[in-house]
Amino acid sequence: MLFVRSLLAVLAAGLAFVPAATAATLETEMPCYQEGADVVTTGTGFVPGRLVGVWLDNRLLGITMADHQSIFRNKLVAPSLPSGEREHVHSLVASDGTNTAIKHFRATQVFAGFSPTRGRLGTLRVRFEIYGFGLYKSGAKVYVHYVRPNGKLRRTVYLGTAFGKCGHIPRTRKRLLFPFTAERGTWTLQFDTRSGYYGKATAKSTYAWFRRSVRVGR
Repeated sequence: MLFVRSLLAVLAAGLAFVPAATAATLETEMPCYQEGADVVTTGTGFVPGRLVGVWLDNRLLGITMADHQSIFRNKLVAPSLPSGEREHVHSLVASDGTNTAIKHFRATQVFAGFSPTRGRLGTLRVRFEIYGFGLYKSGAKVYVHYVRPNGKLRRTVYLGTAFGKCGHIPRTRKRLLFPFTAERGTWTLQFDTRSGYYGKATAKSTYAWFRRSVRVGR
């Protein structure tokens, strides 16, 4: 225990006083991850055989070791987002007491919604918001599929192109929530990145999606 404490003190001193602009580098496989996903990191340029401390948002995650090629690999879980946020920038730091590297990456929810959520459906105009729809494909086009209570597609509407490292549309222009007369029952709005509707998306789907139910009538 004393050895670990001493080691942490040395690493913390290196983290505090060694500038980040060294030969060491720290990279993640992707620039953005869904919260809860595995984040694989690779560090290079560290002293071979030396222990390396890894911090996420100033919290020590653990200690690893650089191999004979000055490289280490580590895996962490993208944290849950702070309350009220859909997308967040995290800071990852690695230090062996001599070399320090910093990497920023983003975590996001996969989410689709609209506001306001109350009003007369025939005339209710809303702004849609989309987050996390660029995780599978950069610059993905986002659509909403209106699925009738009987499970049949009524219409597909293009919402726009998701931008940024995670793929978001913070606010679309105002538009009718239902751009047609909707029959009574529970409608499904499936948001995804495919221009055609081929049935309900599932956890095995290889594209971003989010589904909401909207009750029409009583």
